[in-house]
Amino acid sequence: MKEKEQVLILSYYFPPCNLTPSERIYSWAKYLKNGDYYPIIITRNWDTKINNSTTDAYKSSGDEVKIEKFEHYEVHYLPYKASFKDQLFIRLEGTKFYFIYLIVAFLYLLFQLVFVKYSNYGFFYHYICQYLKQQPRITKMVVSASPYELFGIAYWVQKKCQIKWIADYRDDWSTRDFYKDSFSKKIINIFNRYYEKKWVASSQAIISVSAYLVQRIANLTGKKGYLMHNGYMPENYTQHYQPFDDFTISYTGSVYASQPIELFLDGVKKFIENKKRTCRLKVVFIGIKNEIFILNRILNNIKGYEAYFEFTTRIPKDEAIAIQAKSHLLLACSYGDFKGIPGSKLYEYIALKKTVIVYPTDHDVIEETLLETGQGLICNHENEFLDYLNQYYTLYEQNTSANPTQFNEEAIRNYSREAQTNELIQVLNTL
Repeated sequence: MKEKEQVLILSYYFPPCNLTPSERIYSWAKYLKNGDYYPIIITRNWDTKINNSTTDAYKSSGDEVKIEKFEHYEVHYLPYKASFKDQLFIRLEGTKFYFIYLIVAFLYLLFQLVFVKYSNYGFFYHYICQYLKQQPRITKMVVSASPYELFGIAYWVQKKCQIKWIADYRDDWSTRDFYKDSFSKKIINIFNRYYEKKWVASSQAIISVSAYLVQRIANLTGKKGYLMHNGYMPENYTQHYQPFDDFTISYTGSVYASQPIELFLDGVKKFIENKKRTCRLKVVFIGIKNEIFILNRILNNIKGYEAYFEFTTRIPKDEAIAIQAKSHLLLACSYGDFKGIPGSKLYEYIALKKTVIVYPTDHDVIEETLLETGQGLICNHENEFLDYLNQYYTLYEQNTSANPTQFNEEAIRNYSREAQTNELIQVLNTL
């Protein structure tokens, strides 16, 4: 039997962490064997339970290195010590003293860029260098960001160990429109851009989750770019469920500040009023009950209509999948002026083979992908949204399972995590 080539994967996120980025890296651990690779995952300890996707993700965890070996991969969990900045964030988020965190964060971000080897991510650098000294046959590494300081770790590892590496961008960094919002963000981004170009210059290639982001990052860094969608794990979606008794629309995950979710909420309220409040409608937001800012933003909009809405805390993935599978429609929403952002829920929706109402549409990757798979109801304005809602509510009232849309099964299969990992294998083979 051919001996598999070892490849290092550096990622902040990995199971048992249940945040979305973990699944991308887990799929590499599981499927890189298809290309005769044996991945060695270097990550932080995740003994901390994740109830809140922001504060809990930055808590200290573990006091010693823990190595777990499996048939096709192994994982090195390193002790993680939260930085002073992270500890302030955990304590001050949502309080009147949050401004203190913002000041510290500004200064700390600059420090981490300039002195990345001595930041709270420096333990990755020292561990990898020591490990490569013991395993000189390893010549390839994939580094997944964010946090983007991991690219700095890769830069210094490459300088010391001459390893070839690929920069995996789940989102873009200094090219993100987010940094145009304020003067302080623009100042930070001057440093971001300098170090992004410097660090990624030492890589062999970049990969990202949409064609738009690949092109934008490649233009900045001068590196060859490759597309690798997030995808889904088919084994998570084999259960079949009966639909809810009430006509249900569900949305999973965070609602970001740039997303005009109010347009959807206003449309739902108008639909309810048109039905003279007699409709059996339920809108479920999965996983945001712990996200106070998001929850309050929605609650402030739906006053008087609370009975038609339901919110959950972060729940196990199988429970979230069950809610979506039993829903009559799933909701996707544009990211405002931000382009090239598919969002992880898009591929979960694809895997469920459910109809997705997209309102407002992004005229971008979400719309294009769901039209390709045949699952999208694309709404440019409220009248289109109400027409689709009435159409599907009528089907619900008629107790019919007929679906007016035709799904593209081949396109759906191409978005599996295994199919997308095969794209990564092709990039690794070029090194």
